[in-house]
Amino acid sequence: NNTKFDTSNNKWVILVPTVLPGEEILVRIYKNHKSYSEADLVRVITPSPDRIKPKCQYFNICGGCQYQMAPLDLQRKWKRNQVKDVFTKIGKLDFNSSGSGTSAWST
Repeated sequence: NNTKFDTSNNKWVILVPTVLPGEEILVRIYKNHKSYSEADLVRVITPSPDRIKPKCQYFNICGGCQYQMAPLDLQRKWKRNQVKDVFTKIGKLDFNSSGSGTSAWST
């Protein structure tokens, strides 16, 4: 999970793993690209009310359970949106309609 931060009106994006929307954080930028940067989370200054303690003791080490700082319902929402985004952008699929008049994806 890389949270995107719009740092100003110029729309520069900084990707930071294990951060929840609305959190005030301290980061270390380690790589700059043409239109975005990648950063490590140094410290959460003001946590989101949604932030929970990860159940896995290896959460910050292995990366296999990268959403455990969020409740399960929020994890599922993010994963669903990621899959939808990939199928829409790469697969050019339209999830606004399944052809039967109902949405193919619900959140």
